Amino acid sequence: MSRDKLSAAFQCFSNGDIGGAEHWCGEILRESPEDVDALHLLGVTFLSSGRAADGAKLVARAHTQRSQDVVIMENLGLAYLAAQDNAQAEMTLRKALAAGSTNGLTYMRLGMALSLQGRVAESLPIMQMAAESAPNDPDIHLNYGNALSQTGQSDAAAAAYEKVILLRPQHADAYFNLGTLHRLNNRLDQAEEYYQRALEIAPDYAEVHNNLGLVYAAQGLADLAGRSYRRALELAPAMVQALNNLGNNLLSQGHQEEAVSCYEQALAIDPRHPDAYVNLGGTRVAQGNFPDAQILYEQALRLAPADFEAHRGLGVIFQTQARRDEALAHFRQAFAVNPSSADSCKDIGSVFRDAGNLDEAVAWFRKAIELDSDGAGRHYDLAETFKLQGHFDDAAAAYARALDARSDYFAALGGLIYVRQQMCEWTGIEELWERSRRDAIGRADSGITPFSALSQPTTAEEQLACARAWTEQQSRSQVQEVSTQGSDVAAKAGGGRLRVGYLSWDFHAHATSYLMAEMFELHDRARFEIYAYSLGPEDGSAIRQRIRGAVEHFVDLAGSSDVAAAQRIRADGVDILIDLKGYTQGARTGIMAMRPATVQMNWLGFPGSMGAEFIDYIIADGFVIPPESERFYSEKVLRLPNCYQVNDRHRQISAEGPERAGYGLPSEGFVFCCFNAPHKILPDVFAGWLRLLSAVPGSVLWLIEANRWSVENLRREAEIHGIAAERLVFAQAKPLAEHLRRYRLADLALDTYPYTSHTTGSDALWAGCPLLTRVGETFASRVAGSLLRNVGLPELVTESSESYEQLALELVRDRPRLEELRRRLEVNRDTCALFDTPRFVHDLERGYADIWSVRQAAA
Repeated sequence: MSRDKLSAAFQCFSNGDIGGAEHWCGEILRESPEDVDALHLLGVTFLSSGRAADGAKLVARAHTQRSQDVVIMENLGLAYLAAQDNAQAEMTLRKALAAGSTNGLTYMRLGMALSLQGRVAESLPIMQMAAESAPNDPDIHLNYGNALSQTGQSDAAAAAYEKVILLRPQHADAYFNLGTLHRLNNRLDQAEEYYQRALEIAPDYAEVHNNLGLVYAAQGLADLAGRSYRRALELAPAMVQALNNLGNNLLSQGHQEEAVSCYEQALAIDPRHPDAYVNLGGTRVAQGNFPDAQILYEQALRLAPADFEAHRGLGVIFQTQARRDEALAHFRQAFAVNPSSADSCKDIGSVFRDAGNLDEAVAWFRKAIELDSDGAGRHYDLAETFKLQGHFDDAAAAYARALDARSDYFAALGGLIYVRQQMCEWTGIEELWERSRRDAIGRADSGITPFSALSQPTTAEEQLACARAWTEQQSRSQVQEVSTQGSDVAAKAGGGRLRVGYLSWDFHAHATSYLMAEMFELHDRARFEIYAYSLGPEDGSAIRQRIRGAVEHFVDLAGSSDVAAAQRIRADGVDILIDLKGYTQGARTGIMAMRPATVQMNWLGFPGSMGAEFIDYIIADGFVIPPESERFYSEKVLRLPNCYQVNDRHRQISAEGPERAGYGLPSEGFVFCCFNAPHKILPDVFAGWLRLLSAVPGSVLWLIEANRWSVENLRREAEIHGIAAERLVFAQAKPLAEHLRRYRLADLALDTYPYTSHTTGSDALWAGCPLLTRVGETFASRVAGSLLRNVGLPELVTESSESYEQLALELVRDRPRLEELRRRLEVNRDTCALFDTPRFVHDLERGYADIWSVRQAAA
């Protein structure tokens, strides 16, 4: 009777009648609970209906009674595999093979059990035996191909998949796997072709639609990619991978909130899916929400401790917060997960560069290039670090390699122009300027820095466009509110002191500090509460200590992130915040972008518009920004009645020191000087200087020795124009008092153009040396003109290269006229507007008060 019931159960199972098979097996087991055949068949039935764990228990009971039955061992191994008990599956399948199984499927399943335990390489010979045992089984070749693919044997994997198609031309999985193989190897056209063929066979294959979307995304076809992900989700609404991919697609198109919705849906479906946490974390970073992003990345790492992107994401957050040790730890863990990642090398190098360890940064950037020699960004990172080291020749070569890798890498173009100008290496410089103006300046995400544009022959309109593009690119992810916007304007109506903050990297031994120190000492403490926010190094200098003692609040923010710095300024209740850096070295524009103060200003450090909506005013005067030029500035103009530049009357000039001969100067010959940085010296200006040297026998040109390349190149250029190299004399860096004394040994200071003298101009005039300048339409080209007008020497302001050179020669040939200029400088120095610091501070404070009154009226 039991045999008849068993026969009926087999018949039902063979016909796909699972319920019938279970019924007859149940009948047998009620009569005979340990019937081996019934236990075995019922276990297989459970397995086929998706109840793998229950099926494994039944087949295991059968195996206990008939331990040498190869078929039972094979099915038990399959059941363990389906129940994800891969170690038990491996052990059981090995026993089956040892007991004499020759079934190719047994080899295949053993190989799968090994692969699922992460032992893919060990599975390969097993999979190969499976294929040899069952050469006509397409599924065996499919799994063999998967193992080959996982071990990086792409060609062999492709051959295995092609074998599947040969055996079964309508095998959609084989086409899908071939498509994936080509996609992972960046052969996108072939990948698309195989995915499309898979869809011809199985139009509702959701995974294929999802992966086809990945191909379109890699091809830059965002709309097609989005359609593919949406189709995958129509077919499989719970497909977490498709939700993640659609979120990424939406994010790439600027639809942040929709992307967030996708990631959140993915996590609702599968709360243990690390990719969704990582993607959502990346979105929070883009929104400037670092605390939430950190929580999300940390959750991803709890689920997947070796998640590469989560470690990188946390590293970025900590680096942004100036928590460099933690950032470095996560970047190193990301590198340990993927030692072939050039991005990880770049991340580690950037932390070392931020910390000032430039040699270590160079080593990591070089490693990034070893891993990705064609990546333009790799060479750019290295070039930027060489620039910081002062290795301008190496920097120029690296910038050039970045441009070779990507011709539209305009950040590298700007860097190349800058270091070439620092070196006075002018071969082809005009073509580089033209390329920058034609193709890059003003273009969104061009990467051309506004500071580098100042010393190029650019217009005021071009400089504004460059600044706008730069600030949009740099501040896009940082513009966020810091608590409530600004301070309480109405609260000041009762007469409370106005809180004024100065934000700068320069509160150490720097030219800006030497200009400003007395201003801090003269601020009216009854009306103004002064904050100095320092972003630069603690150098222990006397000037830093002087500023620290002159302000009520000296706050060191050098180790704070932009967010933390903005929060501190906001907590201090600053009413007016002045950025003294703009886009020059050490700038932290991201702090201003968060609008920590009610009124924000641009002054002194950057001679031009910042092009930023978060900067309300630029402090200027009527000469540097005449009314007709206001259209070239995004800021409103706070126009001071005299010169916009502050000065310190306490700058000391050494009374003793070498005479001319001690500096290599002729005792009688005419001495022209220019102590501006070499990047301000352009070829046409230098050519004019050489014409002056040619016209004035025995004269010399005294320049600053900034780097060896500028010295060599300028001397070579002089010789090309028939001027002996020794007529260019180079001055080494000296303490300020001794440097100022050098101006008293020179006869006439020659200015650069279009980036004129700023602090160096004030230095020359303070020391009694007349300065000859030329003005244009840009702020930077008009500063020296403003200095001269406010020191009482407006006749030294020219408007063309011809009038500049002509006046220089007139002064050389009319020594009494030149001596009269020197006498006027000496007489006027202590009374002129340029050096009347108390008057300047009064005018500046009146400007602050007027602006605050306007803001109060609008509140």
